[in-house]
Amino acid sequence: MSAIYWARIGAVYYSCDWKATGEIGFSDDFQYEDFQRPPDQRSISIKQMYPELGAQAYQAWQDKPNHHPY
Repeated sequence: MSAIYWARIGAVYYSCDWKATGEIGFSDDFQYEDFQRPPDQRSISIKQMYPELGAQAYQAWQDKPNHHPY
């Protein structure tokens, strides 16, 4: 869902709803539950690395005269 929002997709079409999808064994509930936990308690390890490199990339984006605002 994050990728959809970031890509500014205007519409998403689907056939079966969450309830029907869950009934056949595909459930996203665990994701929403996991997102509620602090990062150090989530089921997928999330660790920050090299924040100084990320800061350089962010600054380059910010300095770009024609960057698209999000």
